Amino acid sequence: MDSHSPAALRAHAHALAQAFGVTLLEGSELTGKPEAAFAVPVHRTVVVARITDESTYAIALHELGHVEAPFGGLHGTPSLQREAEDAAWTWAKHYALVWTPFMEKVATWARSSYDAPQLPPTPPAPAAPIGQQIDWENWK
Repeated sequence: MDSHSPAALRAHAHALAQAFGVTLLEGSELTGKPEAAFAVPVHRTVVVARITDESTYAIALHELGHVEAPFGGLHGTPSLQREAEDAAWTWAKHYALVWTPFMEKVATWARSSYDAPQLPPTPPAPAAPIGQQIDWENWK
């Protein structure tokens, strides 16, 4: 088996997951939309599309990075989210069997989604005094 064939990449992703004690699930419902992959660090679980090529392999390793990279599980603010994304991509690149220019394009595309200007959060509605009804028509 070629060490960079889709089967070898898939086997490597699963071997990494097993070595780090992470459950790696390939969801057929994610096939055709690998960007829908996600990690649940607290449960040490990653869900990805079936690993069939360099791009899905890179995404699988990236999601493993969200569980294993020192800062891969950060969340809360846009800057922390960006740190988590960078940490997960760095982890993926470090542990990959091969890192191709196409895989780098996938990482660059994914990172760019965090460069878009963020809208300010919607302020919460003011609390109603106890016993007062809220007129929801004013909060459209």
